[in-house]
Amino acid sequence: MQNRFWVLLISAVMFSFTAPPARGEEIVRMAFPTGAVEFFKYEFGVIELALDHADGDFRLVIEEFDGITQPRIGSMMQEGKVDVMFTGYSLEREAMFLQVDVPMTRGLLGYRAFMTHKENLPALSQADSLEELKKFCIGTGTDWPDASIMEKSGFCVDRAPRDQLWPMVANKRFDLLSRAVHEGYREIDVISREYPNVVLSPSPVLAYPFDLFLYVNHNNQRLHAILTQGLSRAYSTGDFMRHFLSNPHIRQALETLKDPDTHIIKIENPDMSQKSRDIDPALWENIVQRKYDDDFGYEPRDEM
Repeated sequence: MQNRFWVLLISAVMFSFTAPPARGEEIVRMAFPTGAVEFFKYEFGVIELALDHADGDFRLVIEEFDGITQPRIGSMMQEGKVDVMFTGYSLEREAMFLQVDVPMTRGLLGYRAFMTHKENLPALSQADSLEELKKFCIGTGTDWPDASIMEKSGFCVDRAPRDQLWPMVANKRFDLLSRAVHEGYREIDVISREYPNVVLSPSPVLAYPFDLFLYVNHNNQRLHAILTQGLSRAYSTGDFMRHFLSNPHIRQALETLKDPDTHIIKIENPDMSQKSRDIDPALWENIVQRKYDDDFGYEPRDEM
């Protein structure tokens, strides 16, 4: 059954006045930082695909909170105040919640380009090995799981609240700011207007197995099954790949990663369970071998 699907974005003040669900309609609740929804249209689109392809009728309600963090959203989900969240993979989150085993960006989140002060660009562009890249100190968010991945690989890592990262790299508080390649392309125009000395270097790229996943409360196995069913069907119809390839920043990232002039430095992710390592390889992007079809994406495949 096709769902009637709406995304309702409301403020925390208005949350208690949300219209009641229509007959037969189920509300799926999320919490998100105020003003950040616009930057995550692709990710919310993945949730839309899941709900739209699953059996039933759903309405996604996104409640905005000033300065809310991922740990706080996780606490709200444990308390039953929200139903689903998306966040970067970690062993802790996989153990704490039920993980929907479909990487939301097909692993592109694990391909990390770097924003830096423009004075660092010549030296960075010459870093063509892991040891050369380790000479730079990398800034990451306080609660970003990939900080641990880089630390365990021997990198200098400087953690800070997300909203402080860009002024810190602009003022050379650390050398590089780690962003997924598609995130960098999505953000650089806005960032460079506020911080003209900050630039995005498309090479080198640090790569490791990593992505965003959907998580639900351990007690909400029904919603976990709904999201899994919906994403499986979205893949089988080709709608997931159409959504993936229709995003201009993802397409730009794929072109960069397939460019022979882009130097990709790969490291392991020691913070990944065997269960997540065993996720269907077809759900992870094969940067080198993929060929794309603008009208469809890939050939449709059976449900997972």
